[in-house]
Amino acid sequence: MAGYPDLETFAYNFARAELTCDDDSYTAISNVSFDQPTTEGAVMGTRPFPLARTEGNMGLGTGTVTFSDELDRMRFLTKLGNGYRNKRWTLTWFLVSPDRDDTVKLTCYGCRVTSNPIAHAQGDEALGGDVNFSAMYFTVNDLTPHEGLPSNA
Repeated sequence: MAGYPDLETFAYNFARAELTCDDDSYTAISNVSFDQPTTEGAVMGTRPFPLARTEGNMGLGTGTVTFSDELDRMRFLTKLGNGYRNKRWTLTWFLVSPDRDDTVKLTCYGCRVTSNPIAHAQGDEALGGDVNFSAMYFTVNDLTPHEGLPSNA
């Protein structure tokens, strides 16, 4: 019989996130999104297709951390203090699966708050909120997206 993948296992799950700032950790985080694309160019000749490509440039990454508890979001911003959009911090989050031994670790380095939109409403849900950020670079299981980047800060 062919070696088909076992599709009856559990998928990866967002297990936990840990935002670290000056040795303080914040864990009331229910969502993290992040993207840092590499923009590349092409070497063109007289043919209608590229002859080669450039290594490209990776600009600042952008992301959002969703705090499930407004208290933790405000503790984090208060810890950063006045000028909180100029302070740098690190964000790490993990993906786990009950059927796999390996954990996926994602880390954003050199993060800065770029905005913290406020949307509070009455209801039975706990108040929380987003913190939008930029990051210098990221790693996935300590692998860097381009050679020459430090594997950790």
